[in-house]
Formats: sequence, C-alpha cells, structure tokens
Amino acid sequence: MTISINLSTSAIMQEIYATSALRCLNEGAQSRPAILSRDRQSALAILIKDAFAFIVLKIIPHVEQCNLFDQSSCEDQSLCEILTVDLRLPQGVSSSVTSAIREILHHAIANYSLHICYNQHDSDDSSHYLSIANTQVENLCQLLSSRIYSPVTITPHYL
Repeated sequence: MTISINLSTSAIMQEIYATSALRCLNEGAQSRPAILSRDRQSALAILIKDAFAFIVLKIIPHVEQCNLFDQSSCEDQSLCEILTVDLRLPQGVSSSVTSAIREILHHAIANYSLHICYNQHDSDDSSHYLSIANTQVENLCQLLSSRIYSPVTITPHYL
C-alpha cells in the first residue's frame, strides 16, 4: 500500500515561527537567529526544502517517490510550495495512522529546519532540535517498518 503525503512549506514555516516565538518568550528576542524573521521567508522556505530532502533520504527505503518542486497558485511561489512524498506502508494501516505519519513528518521537518537555523547561533539549541528531529524520524521508520496485523477475533466456546 502506498500513500501520498502533501506538506505545505507555509504550514511548516508557521510551526517554526510559533516554536521560535515560544522560545523567545522564555529567553528574549536576541536569542532568535535572524533567518527566523518574517522578512526572510524566502530563505526559510529554501531551508525547509533542504530539511525535507534530508529527512526523505533518512527514510528512503520506504519512499516510492518525492517531489520538492510542486507549486500551487500563489503570489509568492516560494512560500506556497507543496512538498510531496509517496510512502510504502505495511498492509492494514488505518487512515488514523496515515494522519499520524503526516504529523510526525511535518514536525520532523520543522525541528530539523530549526536545527539548521540555530546551528551557527546557539549550538545547544541546535543540538536540541536535531535530537527531537532524529527521534521523530526514528519513530517514523519504526512505524513504516512494523508489520501491522489485523485484529484477531476470539470467539469463546462454552462447554
């Protein structure tokens, strides 16, 4: 079974901004790398595509195909790109599991992007986001590699 997952660079960007804003509330605005400002969205969109490509390579045994260049109709094309990946799944995967796969992939891309953003700014924060992204990718690989069995029906026989 293969599923197609579409991720919006704009939606991932919003998660990155939200995470950055929460961090700034705790530590102050000077703790945020310059790329995380709204006037540098085009650069951040490129970074998100790089993170997507990196994560796709980490799960490559489960990837049937991917597309980094699908653009929707939008005024600023770089901010409206759709990242697409087709994943091979074990038989018996329910739609709720495919939703979870999409969310894990979305968060992993956002966290890996944050790792890149903080790489030259704060090595501790960079390592923190890399650790989160790696854990999410490992969980995704486990899920994609697992064999899912259909529910077993047990019918009791009374004596």
